[in-house]
Amino acid sequence: MTDRTGRDVLLEVLATEGVRHIFGNPGTTELPFLDALADAPGFEYLLALHESVAVGMADGYAQVTRRPAFVNLHTAPGLGNAIGTLTNAQATRTPLVITAGQQDRRHLLSEPFLSGDLEALAAPVTKWAREVHALRDLGTTMRRAFHDAASVPSGPVFVGLPMDLFDESAPEPAPPPTPIDRRMVPSAIGEFASLIGEAPAGRFAIVAGDEVARSQALHALVEVSEAVGSPVFGPPLHSNLVFPTAHPLWGGSLPAEAAAMRKIMEAFDLVLLIGGRGFMTFPYEPGRGVPEGLTLLHLSPDPADLGRTYPARLAVVGDPRATLEALLPHLRREADAGAVDERLAAAGKEASAREERIDRRLRSAYSTVPLTAEVAAHAVVRSLPPETIVVEESPTADPHVRAFHRVTRPDRFFYSRGGGLGWGMAAALGVSLGLGGEPVVCIVGDGSAMYAPQALWSAARLNLPVVFVLFNNRQYQILKRSLRKMDGEAVRTGNYVGLEISEPAVDFVGLARAHGVAGAAVEGAADIADALRAVMDWAKPYLLEVPLARE
Repeated sequence: MTDRTGRDVLLEVLATEGVRHIFGNPGTTELPFLDALADAPGFEYLLALHESVAVGMADGYAQVTRRPAFVNLHTAPGLGNAIGTLTNAQATRTPLVITAGQQDRRHLLSEPFLSGDLEALAAPVTKWAREVHALRDLGTTMRRAFHDAASVPSGPVFVGLPMDLFDESAPEPAPPPTPIDRRMVPSAIGEFASLIGEAPAGRFAIVAGDEVARSQALHALVEVSEAVGSPVFGPPLHSNLVFPTAHPLWGGSLPAEAAAMRKIMEAFDLVLLIGGRGFMTFPYEPGRGVPEGLTLLHLSPDPADLGRTYPARLAVVGDPRATLEALLPHLRREADAGAVDERLAAAGKEASAREERIDRRLRSAYSTVPLTAEVAAHAVVRSLPPETIVVEESPTADPHVRAFHRVTRPDRFFYSRGGGLGWGMAAALGVSLGLGGEPVVCIVGDGSAMYAPQALWSAARLNLPVVFVLFNNRQYQILKRSLRKMDGEAVRTGNYVGLEISEPAVDFVGLARAHGVAGAAVEGAADIADALRAVMDWAKPYLLEVPLARE
């Protein structure tokens, strides 16, 4: 058998795992890998100017391609810079294979410059973290990394790569990939259908988590909800489109406040929860989000989710899409078609009337400048072409963007339920790239934008059609709201320590231009609509700054 170097083994694994884009920010310990890429056709190295941007781009890319994205970072300092963004990937369960270079193994004992305990650094924010110590382990470790990143529960994994490993040679081939069918269907389909059929008319609902999007179950969920005429809700702060928001049975996102969630859930006797964190509440308040007496059915691809927080009448492990498709014929046989049609028609009329009321109320405030977050979100979202992809990271405007964004197709909305800022602008690039350069609108707050503004440079370098709509209220307004609820010293004194971003004010249009992205600031709602219509057809990045009223 011909000897193979570490670079040969790594590149073979990447090629056979379908990797074409490598997201990274390099340093000295990554130079052997960059050298290997110099004559390796089929790979595109996507340079980011900060590690958080590299991971954020990979996160968005992995979410739309539904396969692990590959990231290469610079040893301990670079991995440390990426930790915040990795907490988002961990919370969202984004499949990522994160690698970083390690110093030459032959002098690690002397604790050389830029060395460190990479495994210990990565372990808290990944499914597992390992450093390769021998060439014979490289192929198996990398193959296992892609396997485990994609396996339920999916998420990031970490592999440390000593720089001398790339030039070491031995007869160590990479093991071949294994095709895996993950479409598990539980055996209790009939019992599930019977319990749903026993629920009183109008007293059954579905709460659909991000696992619906991950398993490409959107269409199957629509058919199930229409078969029984049940409303579908998204969990608080869900990250992906879990149900067509233009559908009359869409109930919206559940509120994160326990009392408000409980009030909505009290309208039902039986709820089917699909996925894990369906009833997350934040911040703490007394009482539960799920009312006493509510019967739960639970479906998740991850057995660890089942019964974890709330007990269920019946809980099953299964792929959401395959399970819903198997459930559908049972529900159709047992459903009262006439009654279901009546509920669908009533839901459609109610949704149309609600939309008209909201439009009238908000359009009456369009002439006020500066705009509130609610009016600005309405003006932006309602000005977008149909089925526009939105990547959102504006804590102040988030509930409004979710409420107004009306789409029917999968992969039209992205958010990070991890809550770590600096994800959105980079993720928008990854989403566009993963969908073949499809236009994306990234709605981002001024505070969020300053965590990773280097994403603008990557947008210009890749010339991706991402429009950054930046809501600028010159403060951490969402934190001020929380302090007002506390009604403590900050409210009494009017001194909100550390929450102003106004002295000096950030010139976001100038910042964008400095990174190679054109931009402009607009104030009125009509100006927003005109500007968006003008730039959406550019097929290049653009930043639109919208000043908001300060509360």
